[in-house]
Amino acid sequence: MRFVFLLFISFLFVNLAVAQDKNMSTQDRLKELARIKKESDEQKKKEWDAYLVRVEESKIAKQQKKQADSIEKSKVTTTVVKDDLGFTKCTSQELPYYKVKNLTTGLEEQVSFNDYIRKHIYKKFRYPEFAMDHEIQGRVLVYFIIDKEGNPQINDAVGPKNGLILEEEAARIIKSLPTAIPANCDGKPINISYAIPIMFQMEE
Repeated sequence: MRFVFLLFISFLFVNLAVAQDKNMSTQDRLKELARIKKESDEQKKKEWDAYLVRVEESKIAKQQKKQADSIEKSKVTTTVVKDDLGFTKCTSQELPYYKVKNLTTGLEEQVSFNDYIRKHIYKKFRYPEFAMDHEIQGRVLVYFIIDKEGNPQINDAVGPKNGLILEEEAARIIKSLPTAIPANCDGKPINISYAIPIMFQMEE
């Protein structure tokens, strides 16, 4: 949509410039406009083809990472007590949270991770220009952990077909989370997994 709008504006300026040239015939003007449109379309196609190469490279890198992670997991032994479903057993467990200063009272308040991340996504969200120009949209599911130090670690981001640029933006948003007070199990800090959807939708 944005690309079409910009293209329309550029045509408008060119059309005005061409119209002012009294020596140009109507046929010549149409040819000039057609030439400019063709150049613009070719440039857009080059950008798209280069992007598709990046998409394929990303797919290969993800597959290689999954294979490496799978091999690494098979080597690791753990002494953490787990229940029948594979979850860590805790007598007492706390989820991650943030300490935020209240602007009115000046006092620190505890904000749950879920409440904080909703505001964080809204504040940091940016729709990539390339995605707007090429009308790429859809939902991205970001898989990540908040580690024992309270920092976000991205495991994966899965978006729509050819949605690499949206996946990168969604991962950037999550990576920009500040350090949280980590989750703990019986008083000991632990890693905790999350899957957060981020929607990229162009307005009609």
